Formats: sequence, structure tokens, C-alpha cells
Amino acid sequence: MAYFASMKRGLISLFLLFAALFPALGQSEETIRAALYLTGADTAEELDDRLLEELESFRSRPIELNRSSRARMLESGLLSPYQVASLEDYRSLSGDVLSFAELELVDGFGKEAVAALRPFLSLSSSRRPGEAVKDTVRITHSAVLRATLKDVGAKYRLGAGRFEAAVAWRGSDGTFYALYRTRRGKILLGDYNTRYGQGLAFWSAFQFSGMTTPESFSKRAVGITPSWSFSGAGTLRGAAWDCSLGPVQLALFGGLDGTLGAHAGWLGRRGQAGLTVSLDRFSLEGKYAFRGVMFFGEAVWKGKQAGALGGLRFPAGDRFRGAVQLRGLPSAFTGRKYGEYGFAAGFGYRSDDRSLSGSWTEDVALLPIPGQDPRRLQVKSTVLLSWTVSEQWLLESRLASRYRNYEESRTDFRADVTWVQGTWTVKGRLNGLYSGGFGALTYLEGGWKPPGGSGWLRLTLFSIPDWQARIYAYERDAPGNFTVPAYYGTGFSVMAYGGWIFRIRRTKVKLYLRGSYLWKKEKPGQAGLKVQLMAER
Repeated sequence: MAYFASMKRGLISLFLLFAALFPALGQSEETIRAALYLTGADTAEELDDRLLEELESFRSRPIELNRSSRARMLESGLLSPYQVASLEDYRSLSGDVLSFAELELVDGFGKEAVAALRPFLSLSSSRRPGEAVKDTVRITHSAVLRATLKDVGAKYRLGAGRFEAAVAWRGSDGTFYALYRTRRGKILLGDYNTRYGQGLAFWSAFQFSGMTTPESFSKRAVGITPSWSFSGAGTLRGAAWDCSLGPVQLALFGGLDGTLGAHAGWLGRRGQAGLTVSLDRFSLEGKYAFRGVMFFGEAVWKGKQAGALGGLRFPAGDRFRGAVQLRGLPSAFTGRKYGEYGFAAGFGYRSDDRSLSGSWTEDVALLPIPGQDPRRLQVKSTVLLSWTVSEQWLLESRLASRYRNYEESRTDFRADVTWVQGTWTVKGRLNGLYSGGFGALTYLEGGWKPPGGSGWLRLTLFSIPDWQARIYAYERDAPGNFTVPAYYGTGFSVMAYGGWIFRIRRTKVKLYLRGSYLWKKEKPGQAGLKVQLMAER
């Protein structure tokens, strides 16, 4: 019976391979690119599903740069304080931004930033230069229904003018919130995240911990943001309030777990500073830009322990950029049973025509366990190279090494080749990893991306005899989902998905199907099936 059940699931997956031949939609490449730009990460494997969920929500409800308040733009996390201040100055002098080509000319943006953020921004405008913004009430709906072989989940969000409410549910997990935006801030009840400083004490949302490019050495503090994800892990559930009084930022937040805190900050065009306090800790943080150099830092006190992180990012000529960071973090600020005391440095390069780019980072840290070995040493090295050979060909490579004097070291090398011709894309990867044993993975995927959609088919082969040498490989998925399976053993996998868009009156409906089949020599084959329905109005 188990044999026939496995075969049945396999046939379902094979059926979905044919579905991928039709116009389809899937996990947006634009979303991945924006996440890499915002975090400074270098590969999709290093991202987090909650971050991707947040970005996908902006695809259906983009940030309106010509209508949104300063607080709203900062809260999104898409724009830095400098970009927001620069945009406000530009609009006061020249009126609304009417094209993305014009946005590229605004100080602090540029072609690279606009290309990464364009899918999540709107330039809609209904006023003449100098005319005041008129509030309009528009009722919007967004719903998602997702079903897999393991669970079922659903999301719904309602917006009406300044009011917004949302709920997400999957099994025993879920989030909800109700939010009202005032002229200067917002009032929020339900699930939310706090993002202050450099992530040491008041950062409940996902934070990118690796440093693989100079841009990833510092974080963007965006304050309080609502959470609309299937998983409520790491979020706060309670009430929050914030407001902007010119350059002054104020906030109060509390949670059902006993969390109670307040924030006061100053936000200027060239920098920002803030003080955040709660019942058991407080934090001082700041950023300041001077002649192209960005200084950043945070100092935190919790009980009898103090921690600090600081550094700077700087240009090194027209083509080079660099960053350094120092940190001293006792165990109270790392979430682990040991502290972290380290130094990191990184350099990046980009040619004048942007066809060739690369970076190199080094991170040296001591990870002592209190009362045990104080000489636990870790050294991380990362080298990235990207070469746009032509409009059709892109070559990328990554070498990452992690040395620890108390366990097996880990060295990971991967090389990607991408070919694009019109609406067709083919990508291949070779990935080798050594950590006590050697593991290898290769995949070939093809995609068709007609206007308004895309479909992909991937075949993956792997031989990884030891779990210690497992390899993570990102797989495309429906919007709002993020799939990064860990491969080990010997076998192959096949993955495909298809999606269709149709309209019912004023409602846009999107249907997604994703199928996969995994066979390993060590165990019977496993089939996966996911159905997701989205409706927006």
C-alpha cells in the first residue's frame, strides 16, 4: 500500500510538470533581488521566509511615494532615512515624481536602487506641483488560501483609508493585527515587530546575521511594523503606538508576554540617533554620514551585562567600497549560551559599466562558553564574483569558508551560469561542499516568462553522504512562500509549478500549483503538492 501511495503522489507531481508549460506565475525574482539589496545578502539561500512574505505584500499594495507620509515610507523598510528625506526635499521643489527614470535622478536613489525596489513602489499622482495631498478612502481586499499535503493556511487583509486589519492562519500558528494610521503615526493592536538599532536588543523580526558584502555590515532600523505571516515566531503580540513630530520619533509598545518599552529618536538627512528602553534593558544607537562615510553603532545594557557593536562603511575610489565592524556581545545579546567578540572587514568592487562586480569579507570572532573553553575561535571568509558577459550570459561564483578550532571546518564553492533569451531563461549550478566529508549538488532549470507570469522546471542531482556536508538550494515557490531544502544522501529531485491569472469582475484571482518529487537511495520517494489561491481587489 505504501508503494502505491508513493506512486500516486509521484504521478501527481509528474502531472504538474506539464502544468509548467503553460503561462505561470511563481516566487518573484524581483522579490528575491529586492531582499538581497535590502539585507546585503549575496544568495537567496541566506534569506528568511518572513522577509519574503513582507516584500510580497508590497507587490499587491505598493508604497505610494507621492502620497505616503514620511512615517509610512520609513516603516516599510524599503527606503533609508536619507532616501526619504531626499525625496521629500525633491517633491517640495519639483513636485511629484512622475517616472522611475526621474526617481533615479533623486539624490540617494540611482539606477541600482530603483531597479531593485521598482516592483514595490508606486508613482501614482493626482495633483499638480505644489498642490496639497487629498486623502481618499479606498477599500481594498487581499486573500490567500494555501493547501499542501501537510497543512492548510489562509490569509485575509482589509484596508479602508487609514484603517487596516489582517489575519493569517496555518495549523496552530498565525498572526493578526488591526492598525489605524494617524496624520503623524499609527496605533496598532495584534502582532508586530520592533526593529531598532543594529539588532542587539529590540529587534523581534528576522535579521540577517551573516556579513558577505560591505552593505550587510549595518542594518536598517525601521521601528514598529505589523506582522502578517503564517508563522508568528519571534513577533510581539500586544499594542503599539508611534508618531513623528518633525525630526523627532516617539513610540510606545507592549506585549502580552510582559514586554513594555518606549523609544525616542531623532531623524535627520545625514543621520539618526535613538534611545530605546524596556523593563530590563536599554539601548543607545546612531548613524551618521560624513563625506560619503557612514558611521553606525549601538550600545546595550541588560541587567549586569553590556554589549556594543560599531563600525563604518566607506567608498574607496569610484569602483571600490569597504566596511569594518567591531562587536563585543555577551550571551544575553546573542540568543545563544555563549557570547561573541569579533572583528570584520569587507571590500567590494564594481566596474564602471557594472558588468563585473565582486566582494571579499573576513570575520574573526571568539565564541567563549562561560565557565568552559574561552578559546573557541571562528573565522569566516567569503569571496563573490559576478560577470555579465553579454545581455544573454551571466556568470556567478561564490567561495565561503568557515574555520572553527572546536569542530569540523566547512568550505562551500558554487558556480552559476544563467542564459536569457527573450522570455526564456536557463540556469545551471555546480555546488561542492567539504565538512568532514565531501558533498556535491548540481541542478538545471528552465523557465518561461511571458508578460505577467513565469513557469519553471528544475532537475536536481546530489550525492552528499554526510549530514554535516548538507547543501542548501533555493527553489522557486508561489508568492509569500520560501523554499530552501537541505539536500543530503544520494538521489534526485524534480520540481515544477504553474500559475494562472483570471478576473472575476473587479477581482484579480491567481491560482498556483507546485509539485515536487524527491527520491533518495536511503529512503522511499517523497512527493509534495501545494495549491495556493490569491484574490485581490
